Amino acid sequence: MDELFGRDEERGRLTAALDDARRGMSGVLVLRGGPGSGKSALLDHLSTAAAADFEIMRFDAVESEAELGFAALHQLLRPHLSQLPELPDPQRAALRQVFGLQERTTPPDRFLVALATLGLVAARADDRPLLCLVDDAHWLDEESAAVLAFVARRLLAEAVTMVLATRDHPDRVDHLAGLPELAVTGLAPDAAGRLLESAVSGALDPGVRDRIVASTGGNPLALVEAARELRADQLGGETPLPEPIPLGRALERVYLREARALPPRTRTLLLASAADPTGDPNVLWRAGPRLGFDAGAAAAAEERDLVAIRETVRFRHPLIRSAVYHGAPLAERARVHAVLAEVAADLGEADLRAWHLAAAATDPDDAVAAELDQAAARSRERGDWTGSSSLLARSAALTSGPAARGRRLLAAAEASAVAGSPGRAQALLDEAAAHRADRRHNGLVQRVQARVHRLTGAPAAATRALLTAARELGPVDIRLARDLLVEALVQAQISGSLAPEGATRRDVAETVRALPLPAGTSVTTGDVVLEADTALHLEGLAAAGPRLREAVAAVRRVEPTAPELFQLLAAACSHATLLGDDVTLHELAWRLHAEAGRQGAAIPMALALSHAALSELIAGRLDESERLFDQRAALAEARGAQQHLGALLIAAWRGRFEQAHALAEAVREHTARTGQGYQLVFLGYARCVAELSRGRYEEAYLSLAGQIGDTCQAKFALADLVEAATRSGRADEALGLLELLTRLADRTPVPGLLGDLARARALTTADPSAAEKLYVQAVQHHEDARGPLRRARSHQLYGEWLRRERRTRDARHQLRTAHGLFDAMGAQGFAARTAQELSAAGDPLPAGAPAPKGGEGLTPQEARVARLAAGGATNGEIAAQLFLSVHTVDYHLRKVFRKLGVHSRRELTTHRDRLTSG
Repeated sequence: MDELFGRDEERGRLTAALDDARRGMSGVLVLRGGPGSGKSALLDHLSTAAAADFEIMRFDAVESEAELGFAALHQLLRPHLSQLPELPDPQRAALRQVFGLQERTTPPDRFLVALATLGLVAARADDRPLLCLVDDAHWLDEESAAVLAFVARRLLAEAVTMVLATRDHPDRVDHLAGLPELAVTGLAPDAAGRLLESAVSGALDPGVRDRIVASTGGNPLALVEAARELRADQLGGETPLPEPIPLGRALERVYLREARALPPRTRTLLLASAADPTGDPNVLWRAGPRLGFDAGAAAAAEERDLVAIRETVRFRHPLIRSAVYHGAPLAERARVHAVLAEVAADLGEADLRAWHLAAAATDPDDAVAAELDQAAARSRERGDWTGSSSLLARSAALTSGPAARGRRLLAAAEASAVAGSPGRAQALLDEAAAHRADRRHNGLVQRVQARVHRLTGAPAAATRALLTAARELGPVDIRLARDLLVEALVQAQISGSLAPEGATRRDVAETVRALPLPAGTSVTTGDVVLEADTALHLEGLAAAGPRLREAVAAVRRVEPTAPELFQLLAAACSHATLLGDDVTLHELAWRLHAEAGRQGAAIPMALALSHAALSELIAGRLDESERLFDQRAALAEARGAQQHLGALLIAAWRGRFEQAHALAEAVREHTARTGQGYQLVFLGYARCVAELSRGRYEEAYLSLAGQIGDTCQAKFALADLVEAATRSGRADEALGLLELLTRLADRTPVPGLLGDLARARALTTADPSAAEKLYVQAVQHHEDARGPLRRARSHQLYGEWLRRERRTRDARHQLRTAHGLFDAMGAQGFAARTAQELSAAGDPLPAGAPAPKGGEGLTPQEARVARLAAGGATNGEIAAQLFLSVHTVDYHLRKVFRKLGVHSRRELTTHRDRLTSG
């Protein structure tokens, strides 16, 4: 029977995806439709159409396995683990840990697992095309869903077709949102009628056919099951049809009646199959003798096409499994689970044994609850937070005491939050809050509440929850309370100027002051960081400076094994930036980068890339800064997000003003949507740079002036703002900024700040003799600074001053030096401004090629690949940095060569100014 009546369009899309894979290009498609709409039939058709030239990986998700973390990944990848040695060490270790092949003290980072999965999938497609099919993807466990969505987003130039069938499920995070979709709806009346006719063995009255088609809405499963359920006389029109025709939940009752008509031993076999989440026939046959069935009992169920037992146990439809399991008496289900627990013990599967024991328990059982706790701990070690949460929730249900039940529910909520399930975490958290009311429990509830808020992208709400947690915990556990305040500080920094009342950094500081360390309590590095930030917000930068430097020094001494290392390093990077200490920022940012890379931690790596890229930008190493910002953007994209701030800063310095304007709008929109107000000061800085490079001083001043106070992260822009204020006639404002810069340089006498101070003083003095000495000092200090940018700016402004003093020969020398530095670093906006000054000084530069308008249609990803290739990176290195496969990198490079008209990587280096997206 052809189950694909009326699916010509769908078959065309799927066949095209297979043809793309045969040509070496990936195709991803999400089939989205309601239950029984025909998604599974389309997957079956695709398996047949792929024929022998494809390797097929398939997984059919079931509801019971949605609580077992990485369950789908186990099924898909376990047959292919022989290729693990081909993966980079951190990825290989993460995947081995997930599969229980090695142990570590900390869970694996899910991002590393996703990269490893991408590597394995790409490697499988080297020899022949690969077809990856996932049915009922709405029942995927959170970990597998996130990993498979990552792989789907990063596939491009591999011979892989990936098709996932799903339906909307409002209670679960939709990881597949945004991927290419194909809606699978009911069949048109004509096609639905033909399907029904093909499913009926006898006569089918036309009127009966039309009524069934109308009643089912063309749903293929409902049509086929109606043909199975209705009698021949009803289908032939001899007797009336039942009202209503069996649909929806009625189908479950149909399946249940069908199962109950089977012999008792076959019914027991079906129940055991439904109760076992592994789908392993070996488990079934081991349980058989204890439950009273053998392999022969399967015949009756297979004859009715209820189940197929081959390499795995597979029900014809998930509703059959649901009907069999939930239709069985509670006592019979408990008996089956008890036997399956014994089988799991025989196989050495301690976690599965605990799971079955819990399912077999009908009353509170503290001993089983304790076993579930142990199983949950083992799940966490493998990175299976979904499974850990499910085990803890079941443990709580079997716990007799309310206090212990509340503790376990809270742990389950926390595990769900880490797994990325905010809805489930919130439900467990609400239940946990109702079981206890002491201050410690209330505080811990608020700590988990903050994690749920972070998960949903609400930094201000997370800050409020953390402050509430700290106030609750302060009287009973001051150490934990202050540790939470460090978390609150980080969240408040993210909110920045958009933080509402009650969630600002000042609110954090006031809470710190209200929760002092008791006398005799040991002081941690986190305490030092907290006190420094508190002094900054309550006393100002002048008073806080020594404490900020002390905090940075303390973080430098933190051991690599410290559990709070990433948090402390990120805070110290922010403190170094506040102090204008570009030297320390560089050191700490790259340490954060190294540690995040060593541990394979995605979120700390994002912070490291941001800080390191900013450090290189301040130095004027624009190529390196752009490389790091590219990697930061690729990391965000791989996680299903966007990050435009780095591209905006680079565009401003490169003099790509139209691109910068468009990116500024994207950053502004993202900031408003996510509450990440910290980006606004850098948005203002990018505009300041763009306007300064064009000599638009009023606009440059207004872009940043209101944000440059004590707590501003853009202290490196102070000298630029003094220039903008001076040249726009704002003498008083310039002197105020100079005073702030003076205090900063006095306390942080690094070459960059000392040179900035000398330049700013030169700009604001009316004494020509003093001005010249100060410009010379600025140049000298900046020769010792990191990178060429500040030195170029000092040469530029010195040259402009000399020209206005009518010393054109001296001016030319300074301006020539500045132009050479700007041109070498790729700061074309300032290079153009300097060229105009040179021309006015009587020394015009030779006319060059017209300024490029962009990358001639390069996509953002192509531009990133091209820039890395021009910098000498191999395809493997590019793939690692941008979280792509080597095949995809090669594909992008071939397109770049064609678009730019080049034939080699060496030629790319001569086109660096064109390597931006068009």
